[in-house]
Amino acid sequence: MLSAVLAIFLSTAGAKATQFYPLSLDVKGEGQPVVVFIHGNGSNASAWSNIEPQIRSIGVQTAVYDRVILDPHPMWEAGYAVEHEAKDLIAALSNLTKSAPIILVTHSYGGYIASLLAEELEQVQGLVFVDAGIPQDMSAELVNFVLAEYTPRFEVLEKAAPELAKTVIPVIKAYPATAQRMGSVAIPQHLPVIDIVAETSWVKDAKVVAQMRKAHADFTATSSNRTSIFTKGSGHNVMQDKPEYVIEAIKRMVEQVRGK
Repeated sequence: MLSAVLAIFLSTAGAKATQFYPLSLDVKGEGQPVVVFIHGNGSNASAWSNIEPQIRSIGVQTAVYDRVILDPHPMWEAGYAVEHEAKDLIAALSNLTKSAPIILVTHSYGGYIASLLAEELEQVQGLVFVDAGIPQDMSAELVNFVLAEYTPRFEVLEKAAPELAKTVIPVIKAYPATAQRMGSVAIPQHLPVIDIVAETSWVKDAKVVAQMRKAHADFTATSSNRTSIFTKGSGHNVMQDKPEYVIEAIKRMVEQVRGK
């Protein structure tokens, strides 16, 4: 989930930091449904550069965007909150999709944002989680791992990539609040979901990984509309390691939504 952030930590002092821009949907193609891509922490819209064109080619509209937003923005005025991110995306989509069905394709931390949209927007007709967070996997153990693993690295990140630090550090600090918010989120059971799980997790604590795997297994088991796909040989960035799994899953979801 924070693998891109780790890359910054481990890079040389002269390495070029990832650049971020204000929230703006990059919309391409024509047709329905609208496939919206949500990336994870420390990344940007380019995470989907090998996936989006192939999905657009099947006759759908696609939308990618850079999640993080530089100051000043209401998201940061009272501290980061995952609800703010979700509301920003909902507002952006309201000008784009009108009544068109939406499929959310989401990676890593973006899964929590997608979960909020799925709970609130009737237009969301399908979800493809790409080794993404779901409300059920946001445990106290995961929160403790994230805070212990990344808080000691804040100073290094602030020096190496100050603009990236402005957006990533508040998200990490807010993990306890995000976990609390996820505890009240319920993805509708009638909603089709494909949950892609990587063989190698971004989490390095075996106990936490086991808890997360169980959460995902339980999530898919509670509804016949949910399918789990295990991507053997893949790390957390499945869209780079095993893009064929992601492309096939999205195509399946498009067919399912179109068939409703």
